[in-house]
Amino acid sequence: MVPDFMVIGAQRSGTTWLHRVLSQHPDLWLTPVKELHYFDKPQIRFGVFDADERRRARFWDLKRFARDPRWFGRYWFLPRSDAWYCRLFGQGRRQGKRVGEITPAYATLERPVWERMQRLAPELRLVFVMRDPVLRVWSAIRNRVRKGQFDGEADIAALLEQARMPGAVSRSNYLRTIETVEAVFQPAQLHCCFFEQLISDPAAFADDLFDFLAAPPLNERLRLPPAVNVAAGGREPPLGFQREMARDYLPMVERLAERFGAVPRGWLDRYRNLLS
Repeated sequence: MVPDFMVIGAQRSGTTWLHRVLSQHPDLWLTPVKELHYFDKPQIRFGVFDADERRRARFWDLKRFARDPRWFGRYWFLPRSDAWYCRLFGQGRRQGKRVGEITPAYATLERPVWERMQRLAPELRLVFVMRDPVLRVWSAIRNRVRKGQFDGEADIAALLEQARMPGAVSRSNYLRTIETVEAVFQPAQLHCCFFEQLISDPAAFADDLFDFLAAPPLNERLRLPPAVNVAAGGREPPLGFQREMARDYLPMVERLAERFGAVPRGWLDRYRNLLS
């Protein structure tokens, strides 16, 4: 019972909105926990013993557990393995639906992990949502501020240190993700799209996504959550921060603009204006 599809990122690029939309579709089924982290956290053998997993899946939410005790019991208390992972999708498969999961951290996986994933699910369809990398990393920093993990009044040097941490850089290295995935899966199995398209026309964005997933288009049964909430990000990044980040990401964005056109071309124009 391997998954039919995965949303693999990018972090801070509307994946929570996508989870709500895909969960509403009558022909699609998503795991009750949004981020399974099966492929990027092999060190976790039982979810219940990992603090991040307890927080992410709201382990102490007994009402939620009671709605689907069999699924959550398997998720929390059975040892993780490929068989364990595949059984997490059994409920949706028995309902005759196309099944999948959303874990943005998968965008940072190395090629051997993608090869393992391809052996497990060779027909897998992958969705990758990209966002202006400067604004993506800024959104990630602001999210850390909201969680009390970073000083919201930090100077530009401290902000740049955060933005240049290896994990932050790998999450914004979209070209690396695309090239790694396409070296393992067929290019037609990867649907690349843009956060900016989600914001400007969420219905068209969703229709394109459903078409890729071989699911019927929007109808009266499906209500899109407001995309405006997805775009809300608090204060603008300082100009000095934007300039330094634009310099970092300019070479990658130039290559993305050559391949994808309009949206990354808009990023490119903005970066060049910042650096002029």
